[in-house]
Amino acid sequence: MPVTDDGPGIPDSDKPKVLERVYRGDASRGTPGAGLGLSLVSTNARLHGGTLTLADNDPGPRVTLSLPAPLA
Repeated sequence: MPVTDDGPGIPDSDKPKVLERVYRGDASRGTPGAGLGLSLVSTNARLHGGTLTLADNDPGPRVTLSLPAPLA
């Protein structure tokens, strides 16, 4: 299930960058935060064999975390 919000969204040119540690897009530089959230989620997803994908929600971003099924 994706997580969405109705904020300003993430420009296509910034989408690969927001998964890097401490990256802050121009639109978010004046807001609180350290730029770590999506990079931490993305790193943990990869460590567990999963993925994090970004898409548009019109307005705002849609973030989907996919993890493999647990082993039985």
